[in-house]
Amino acid sequence: MFLSKTTRKGTAATAVAAMMAIAPTLGAASPLGTDPIRLVIPFGPGGGSDITARVLAATAPEFCGPRIDVVSMSGAAGLEAVNFVRNATPNGHTLLVTDYGPIVTSGYVDDVDWSHDDWQPVMNFTEWLPVVYTRPDHAIQTIEDWVAAAEANPDTITFGHASPLGLVHLPLILFEMETGLRNVHVPTSGGGETRSLVMGGHIDLGMTLPPSIASEVASGELTALGVFSQERSPILPDTPTFVESGYDVVLPAWLMIFATSDVPAETVAFLQDCFMEALASPTAVAMSNRVNAGIEPLNAADSTALYQATVASIGGILRDIGEID
Repeated sequence: MFLSKTTRKGTAATAVAAMMAIAPTLGAASPLGTDPIRLVIPFGPGGGSDITARVLAATAPEFCGPRIDVVSMSGAAGLEAVNFVRNATPNGHTLLVTDYGPIVTSGYVDDVDWSHDDWQPVMNFTEWLPVVYTRPDHAIQTIEDWVAAAEANPDTITFGHASPLGLVHLPLILFEMETGLRNVHVPTSGGGETRSLVMGGHIDLGMTLPPSIASEVASGELTALGVFSQERSPILPDTPTFVESGYDVVLPAWLMIFATSDVPAETVAFLQDCFMEALASPTAVAMSNRVNAGIEPLNAADSTALYQATVASIGGILRDIGEID
């Protein structure tokens, strides 16, 4: 299972305090050269991953040294990005920023030449709570509206999501299994495209992450129906959970930075330290608050424990739904 949010918050606070204590020594100990660091994202631009990674890209060069570029590669359902990082020189300059879909799920269901053990977490950005949303002028405005409409007209409600069998798709599958509802699934390249399709009236519902739609919900341009978590999202505090509506579907996720397992340990340790120092800076905190990223970083050791727990948890879900043996 996933680590509890309370445990992660306490660990994050301790880790950030430790990073700040050693801040004066980080620059002198850098194993990195001057080449840029690439944060490669397996989704299209404009989604939660992109928004969050850009907070780090804007603030970390002061602490890490090299320039940091955010690169979106949504091809092959995210595997283009994963394989690009996998095949890069293992020097810490090419890193993967992803949720569990393109790395954990794909490691189970896709024909890949790597295993889950071929990746090592550098740092976890935050916990993510998948949220279902629509337009404010749509007939569906609540979870109950959705259930009633899907029961009355099966296979007619179009539902957009990125990352097949990932964090904005698996909760929908589990919800359909619990309720018996049937929706028309519409894969997208990421949260940005999903949002555009919903707002443009091309699909009925979408699932994404709170940072991707928080400003539109606040301005009344979108309606958030529900969150797949035990507790409400602090970014969307007025949005109920599916548990509150009587549906026991809870599947939170994370956003992590990964290096390949052959990147030297001292390089990973330096990246962890300078990234976490950057995210503890006043500039990063202000940026995170402004874009509703909800960044609460975890160090490499705690991120590894979370990653390994997710590998086990998602494997169990995929077996339960018949995707793997």
